[in-house]
Formats: sequence, structure tokens, C-alpha cells
Amino acid sequence: MKSWYWTFMIIFMTFTLVLGMSWYVEYDHTQNTIEMAAKRALMSTMAAYVDEWDFEIYDVLQHFEADFKDLALQDLEYQIALTGFIKEPLFMQVEILAVNKSKLRGLMIHVQEAMIEELKE
Repeated sequence: MKSWYWTFMIIFMTFTLVLGMSWYVEYDHTQNTIEMAAKRALMSTMAAYVDEWDFEIYDVLQHFEADFKDLALQDLEYQIALTGFIKEPLFMQVEILAVNKSKLRGLMIHVQEAMIEELKE
């Protein structure tokens, strides 16, 4: 009877460990994908507005959001905030909160990225 108990416990622990590790791999992959999408959207936005003079902060934020939504995962809800902005030299800092409200996968990922224009003299 003890052998059945130990066998069941080992199988249960292995199953739990595999599920936990697969959730961690999914979380890490999702966070990395969101970070890379934020960096690429920042680069695209900086390239679009680096030589411009007549633009507003709302234009920059809308451009970033459009680029980010094209690159990011579609099954998450995003809250994007522009937390830092300077026109000259062009500087942007964004904060992104990604939430998956599924019952099985309650992911909440917080990403903060910044980029500044490189000045050449």
C-alpha cells in the first residue's frame, strides 16, 4: 500500500512541476515579446520624429501605440502611458501594463522602456 502512495505522490509532484515550469516559460516568453515590441516601436517612433519640428506629444503617443499594437501579442489588454517626453533632444519613456484576464492564465506584465536621440556634432 505504501508503494501506491509513493507512486501517486511522485506522479502528482512531477505533473505539478511540469505545469509550473510551462507557465513560467510562457510568462518569460510573453514578457520578452512585449519588451521587444516596445523597443522596436520606440525606435520606429524616434526615427519618424527625429527630424520633425512641428509635432505634439499626442502625435508621438499615437504613432507609438499604432506601432506597438502591430508588433505586440493580440490576446492581451494593454495600458500604455507616456511617462517622460522631451522635444529637444527627443526623449521618450513609456510604461506598458499587459494583462490577460483569462481564468487559467492570469498574467500581469509591467514593462518600462526609454529612448533618447543620439546627438552628433
